[in-house]
Formats: sequence, structure tokens, C-alpha cells
Amino acid sequence: MPRPSQPPLFRQVADTIRERLRDGTYPVGIPLPGERALAEGFGVARVTVRSALARLQEEGLVTRLRGQGTLPIGQAMATRHPKLHNGLLDNIVSQGLRTRIQVLSCTRQACDTEIARLLQLPPAAPVLCIQRVRRSSGAPVMYSEVVLPECVGAAIVRPLLEEMPLLTLMEQAGYPFDHGEQELSATIAPAHVAAALRIPAGAPLLQVRRVVYDAQKRPIQYLLGYYAPERYQYRMHVSRSGSASKVWISEGSG
Repeated sequence: MPRPSQPPLFRQVADTIRERLRDGTYPVGIPLPGERALAEGFGVARVTVRSALARLQEEGLVTRLRGQGTLPIGQAMATRHPKLHNGLLDNIVSQGLRTRIQVLSCTRQACDTEIARLLQLPPAAPVLCIQRVRRSSGAPVMYSEVVLPECVGAAIVRPLLEEMPLLTLMEQAGYPFDHGEQELSATIAPAHVAAALRIPAGAPLLQVRRVVYDAQKRPIQYLLGYYAPERYQYRMHVSRSGSASKVWISEGSG
């Protein structure tokens, strides 16, 4: 009888690394061994390891950081939050892995009355405010202002703000998300948002307001985002048994 064909080497390597991520051999937040060390350990070429890591990155289990190697990120989140699998917040994290973030500012300041209400903080409580632009294929697709309670902001590793999704950084800092409330509406571009997105002031935009909560229903993040509608799509599959929300970045636009 003919012997069953073996899966490609890169897939075998990816399967083994995936299992090591699952059992904690490669802890979340600690870089994996380098490509050369992995290649020697598996007895394969570095190009095979590179293909395996690319596959795991597509699955949202690792991210590649400039000058820092490959970092495990996804397995702990999937294990600790199975109900978010294919959910909107889970998909937002995946979106963060496929796009690039530019941090415009990151400052500590006193929150206004509205932010204090949304984050359930005392009036004028200190918060961390982060202004960012998200890019896909080099084009700006989103401008956002994120506000974190001081305890959360102080735990964030700021040099990684442009390398990893913020929800993932919060997870690693000990503030895992559980659910969120989000509103979408149409608006026009304020001047500073238009400049960041390279569009005319007053152009139509999709505005997103989101509050993210932990398992104890404590708000741990507020986001105000502006999306260029020709570069962004929001799709939701609706059924009697539930829904899976998807965030899409249009390719080849502006």
C-alpha cells in the first residue's frame, strides 16, 4: 500500500510551534527563539521556519516585531476568552495584526466630564490619552483617540504601541477585555482628523464610539474612531443563533 503523504515541512513546523504555544512552552509576551535557532532545532531551512511563522501570524497567534523577533500573542487570549472567538472584539485584534499603527501622541491628562462618566471615574481623574492613525497598504484608514484609566495606562508597554494591538497589550498587562459596547454613526471630518486621514475637512466619515469592559463589567478603555468610508467596511452575519461581526479593510483604496 502507498504510504500516506506527509504535510509540507513548514506546516509540520507550524503545527509543533502552535502546540508549544498552547501548552505554554512558548509563553505569551516572551519572544520565540530566533529563526536560526528554530531551524536548527527542527532540522529545516530558515525559509521553512519563516513560512511556518508567517502562517501562525496569519492565524493571529504571533506577531513579528522590528528588531525584537517573533512574539506569541494569540493563544492565551483564545483560551481565556473562548466566547470572543470570531466575535467583534476578537476580530478587532486580528485587524490590528494586519494593519500598521502610527502613534501621534500619548499623554497623561485629566479626563473631562463625559469620559469620567463613560469610564466610571471621579471628575478630572488622570487618564492616558493616545492619538493614533491606522494604515493599510500605506494608506490611512482610521484616526482614533483612545482613553485608558490611569491604572491601565501605567501598565502598558509604550514602545509596543506601534507594534501590537492595544487590546493585546492590555491583556498582557493584566487587564483582559471581556465585552464592549459600540455605536456607529455618520459624521463629517474635523480639521485635525481630515489632516491625519489626508482627506478634505468636512468630508463624510464613519464615527465609532466604543467602551470596552473587563469580566467584572469595569470599563477599561474608551475609543473614539473615525474611518474613511471608501477604505473601510463593516459586515455582520445575522442569524437566529447569534452573529459574527467582521471588520474589513478595503484594499487598493486611496
